[in-house]
Amino acid sequence: MKKHKKLIKYLLNYKKIKSRVEAINVQLEYNQQAIDYSVPRVSGGGSCDPVYDIVEKRLDSKLAQEKMEKERIINLIETGLEALDKELELPLIEAKYFQDRAEMDNMIYNSTRFPYSASQYYRVKKRALEKLEESIGDLI
Repeated sequence: MKKHKKLIKYLLNYKKIKSRVEAINVQLEYNQQAIDYSVPRVSGGGSCDPVYDIVEKRLDSKLAQEKMEKERIINLIETGLEALDKELELPLIEAKYFQDRAEMDNMIYNSTRFPYSASQYYRVKKRALEKLEESIGDLI
């Protein structure tokens, strides 16, 4: 499983990555609403801070770049999952890596959801990880 280490890390963090993208969307949307150019300007005697404007644009740019990278990872994972067998491999990967906490292998293969032996469980898990590695491993 050492060769799948990076892939497993992304699978385990899949939900966190998705929630981070949602949080970035909220922040970028808020930043856009804070500066609404469609509202008529009011002359107020306040001064403009060009440094603040530059910093704000850079932060938005960094957030947008982070969002793009995380969306790329999400899309790769979802594309890789499509290559898995829907009856055996996909449910196993979802149970092992996409739950709120990482399940121990024996908790999965002893559950009623997976009616097969420990050795068959490990074969299916290995095959699923190898399929994911083949389809998206070099892109992550």
